[in-house]
Amino acid sequence: MNKIGDNIRLLRKRMGLTQIDFSKQIGISQGTLSDIEQGHCNPSVETVLSIHEQYGVSLDLILKGSEEDQSAKLHLKDKRNDEEELIEIIKMLSPEALSDLLDYATYKQKRFIKINEAQGDCDR
Repeated sequence: MNKIGDNIRLLRKRMGLTQIDFSKQIGISQGTLSDIEQGHCNPSVETVLSIHEQYGVSLDLILKGSEEDQSAKLHLKDKRNDEEELIEIIKMLSPEALSDLLDYATYKQKRFIKINEAQGDCDR
């Protein structure tokens, strides 16, 4: 039985994400995500926290599959609404502001990747 991997796979599928998209968003490789979902290894603490922070779901939902935290479902909806709102804002930005936003997002992504590269456990 692979409860954590099953919980992560279920969460990913509920959000309609591929392994590639989900793994990029949480800062691990697709191969690592596949290994986690299949029960070949457990996610690192950093990976679990990344899922928690990125998608606003409770640690109980990730680790135990507990549906007691009904707010998790609301957070998934909120995340999609946030993404749609962000896209609308981006469409209205000037070219200079869009360039600044892209520079900042690239900086944050590189920093996130650098932090996750220092992880141990299963993550690659």
